Amino acid sequence: MADIKTFDLSDKDLQIGDVFTPIKWGEFAIDKFDLFSKWLNGASIFDPTMGEGNLLESLITFGLSKGLTIENLPTHNLFGNELNTVYFNEAISKFNEKYGLDMSNNFTNEDLLKLKPKKFDIIFGNPPWQNFVDLPESYKEQIKCYFFKFDLVGNTQNLLLGGSRIDIAALIIQISIKDFLTQDGEAIIFMPLSLFLNDGANRNFRTYSIGEVKYSVDAVFDFNDEAVFGGIATRYGLSHFIRDKKPSFPIPYYRNEGGTWNNYIAKPMFHETDPLSIITNVEDENFGSIQPVIIKKESSPRQGINTCGANDVYFFDDLIEVNEDLVSVSNKSRDKIILPKKLIFPLITSKEFKGELSNPSKWVLLPYNKSGKPLEWKQIQQFPELSFYLESNKAVLQSRKGVMLNAMLNRGHWWAMLGVGEYNFFPYKVVWEAYGKTTFNPTIFEGIWQANQSLQAFIPVRSLSEAERIQKELSDKQIENYLLSLKMEGTMNWAQPGKIKKIIKYEEESLTLF
Repeated sequence: MADIKTFDLSDKDLQIGDVFTPIKWGEFAIDKFDLFSKWLNGASIFDPTMGEGNLLESLITFGLSKGLTIENLPTHNLFGNELNTVYFNEAISKFNEKYGLDMSNNFTNEDLLKLKPKKFDIIFGNPPWQNFVDLPESYKEQIKCYFFKFDLVGNTQNLLLGGSRIDIAALIIQISIKDFLTQDGEAIIFMPLSLFLNDGANRNFRTYSIGEVKYSVDAVFDFNDEAVFGGIATRYGLSHFIRDKKPSFPIPYYRNEGGTWNNYIAKPMFHETDPLSIITNVEDENFGSIQPVIIKKESSPRQGINTCGANDVYFFDDLIEVNEDLVSVSNKSRDKIILPKKLIFPLITSKEFKGELSNPSKWVLLPYNKSGKPLEWKQIQQFPELSFYLESNKAVLQSRKGVMLNAMLNRGHWWAMLGVGEYNFFPYKVVWEAYGKTTFNPTIFEGIWQANQSLQAFIPVRSLSEAERIQKELSDKQIENYLLSLKMEGTMNWAQPGKIKKIIKYEEESLTLF
């Protein structure tokens, strides 16, 4: 798709998050949710984003495998819609050539957002998987209003910031259920599991409501390590929704583990819109018994420093002291850079969690005041080596992208980063590894150490005694069990600040109770 092309809702060559479903997995869904017998008994079935029609075709192949003929199958009750004209024509041709079926009256070539609502008994689909922020710019502008209309974001600012990570699949699911599903109808959807399992942008989806219309999620099949969609890194699964039914948890949650479907139950633990925790019926962990960790607002959990793609400018692998004011630093891209010693800090790596705190293996340049605000250029000019170094990398630093970063760049702070504030310079941090781990190991670091992007998260505090108390309380085994119940171990979402905030209570809020 050409970047210079402008799209609107009438474009028919737009490709968004295309993930086509193999026939065998369509048949898997048909079997698990008894779709075939419902179809034979008169249910109409609609795929709102059908691509080349694989899911609808799987109903036919399932029937043929049972010994029925095309003439015995109620193909008049198969309906589909597809925005992309090439895919739409492929579907029309396939059903004609393979099965002798003319589906031109059953299939529509339209953007679902513009399609006139019509009610069907069953939605059977696989919506596009793509975050709002990654959509083509002109299309993004046109569909923004639909995220508000279908109660998926609270306000424009949310959509521009954290809400931009919401997947367009959420919008398609909401539209399909509200506008195309009969009362008490079912929706069987292949979808990214981030809508159930991730914090932040997906919280509004987990209200399971669109205005006055309620719906429930009644079961989830988590494909986990089964490669249903080749080359797709997103966690995905198959979900069963029922319109006009109030959500009721726990729900059955089936997880493919080494080729075996293991049975779990799933429910939000602390708030009804929390990510689903996945536990066994036998354990039935009572995470509600976890005692909240009381901290000050200023100690709110944080993510590490984010250079926004400029690690080779700010991170270094070697350091040699030149004198009491200057150091020489280097990395694979840069050799012997002279910089002010007071602005170079040790950067935490995995080895520091093994007790090797004496000799850092990485360092980070922070051109910041202790207040957490970026140095002004006049301040930077007081350090000739620093101003020369930043100027020599100005083009790289100015080319970085991101809504929050752009706000700082627009103010002229093109050397700024994300994840830097006064909290970076607190005397102590309780830090834990938040990426690629299966154990929760809060560790105390003196404040000079800095956490690294999504690899670590931390709670900044002002005293050692406070750090020790927080570390002890976070070491409650039930907290690790709760994190494990989210089934995000080994990912960047394993123990990020949003997850830890579930067991945090702020001191200021506690005081207002008395």
